Amino acid sequence: MATANTIKSKAEELAGKGQSALGDMLDDPQMQAEGKVRQASGQASYAVNSLVDSIVDGARSNPLAALLAAGAIGLVLGRHLYKK
Repeated sequence: MATANTIKSKAEELAGKGQSALGDMLDDPQMQAEGKVRQASGQASYAVNSLVDSIVDGARSNPLAALLAAGAIGLVLGRHLYKK
């Protein structure tokens, strides 16, 4: 399921590709670099959004397992952070 953030990430990636290509055409190294950074930012954002969507979908399809996993993570973090 594509969320608004996922669509925004893909749009950012596409804009970065366009900006980088324009920098190539104009022989502008700064514009090329900015385009590549923008493209990488869009790709990273897309990866994070996809991961979050997968986790949310998994939690919706199996809420008991999600609750148990969250409890286990909380227990491990609590024990690790508050060692005596």
